[in-house]
Amino acid sequence: MTPDTANRFPVMEAMTVKQVRDYLACRQSILVPIGVTEQHGYHLPLSTDSLIATHLARRAAQRLGMLVAPTFTHSFSGGSLPGTINFSPAVMSLAMGDLLSSLAAQGFRNFYLFVCHGGSENLRALQDALHLLLRGNPAFREVLVALLPVWQLCSPGTGYQQGFREQDWHAGWLETSLVMHLEPELVRLNELALDAEPLLGQLRAHPDNYQHAEKIVDDPFVVARLSQRPEIQVGVMGDPQRASVELGRQVAADIVNNLADRIAKIDASADGHYRPVQFTPQPIVLGAD
Repeated sequence: MTPDTANRFPVMEAMTVKQVRDYLACRQSILVPIGVTEQHGYHLPLSTDSLIATHLARRAAQRLGMLVAPTFTHSFSGGSLPGTINFSPAVMSLAMGDLLSSLAAQGFRNFYLFVCHGGSENLRALQDALHLLLRGNPAFREVLVALLPVWQLCSPGTGYQQGFREQDWHAGWLETSLVMHLEPELVRLNELALDAEPLLGQLRAHPDNYQHAEKIVDDPFVVARLSQRPEIQVGVMGDPQRASVELGRQVAADIVNNLADRIAKIDASADGHYRPVQFTPQPIVLGAD
């Protein structure tokens, strides 16, 4: 995105009051990119998730003629290496509720939340907050909220789907390729480092293996304290050496196409009226061992 483009529609923070008012007179839909500020090894910037969210959202918004909100970066990482900024999931969800409430008060009615940070605690809190917002806030009686995780917007078997299948969870070839394509000057492959084995293999085996648990009493009724494993020094959970600019270009183009297509489909049917849909309760777990 050129500096000239960044100062024009559809980038909300670069617009004036009059420009936003004129937009709302014609359309009430907005795309909200969501990222985080967190550790991404020694070769990628702390802003990796946020810059991916920003660039891809703006490309989709240009195609859709839709306003894109300032990128929301106040998320929960769970990591603790230098530079990582953790907002508790509860605070993150409250801040997101305030953001949407503020925009709804201005007249926005269709919100498309483009999530590019996949922390499990963060995502659960965001989903719960959105359900409660729609359930209990009368200002959202005719408001549509769509939650669009980036990893679900790839064509089958490609991009994030391929990366997850290959245990490339974090700061590996996928994210490195995207940043190489989107903001290549921020990639420092000459400083690439990995945690040593067997830790590296354990981190790649499961995306939450960066955590370790402690209890004062090892009893199933005692709540564990979770934190990042202290032996982690780099935090890469993947294989960044396989990254390339061309791969990043392909993945970015595919996500933008799918994101724009899905939003266009939803937005065309959004009339502000809620109707009954199939409800499937979560499995009962109260009696589980």
